[in-house]
Amino acid sequence: MLMSDGTLIKNDVIESFNAAVDNPENAPDAGIIWDWVSADMHMDLSSIYNYNYIDECFDTLADKYISK
Repeated sequence: MLMSDGTLIKNDVIESFNAAVDNPENAPDAGIIWDWVSADMHMDLSSIYNYNYIDECFDTLADKYISK
């Protein structure tokens, strides 16, 4: 998957996003708490990727998730 600037979103980032979205702790009531999803991604990936890359990937993946 690509971000709007053409940067590739790597599979481990997509897997981290999907795991965070599917985590029931991140959606305790009717909706997803996006800040918690982002925090989970940063905890998973910050030793590998720059925080700006994680944030940009999160924004792209969340927009796609919301639009479907």
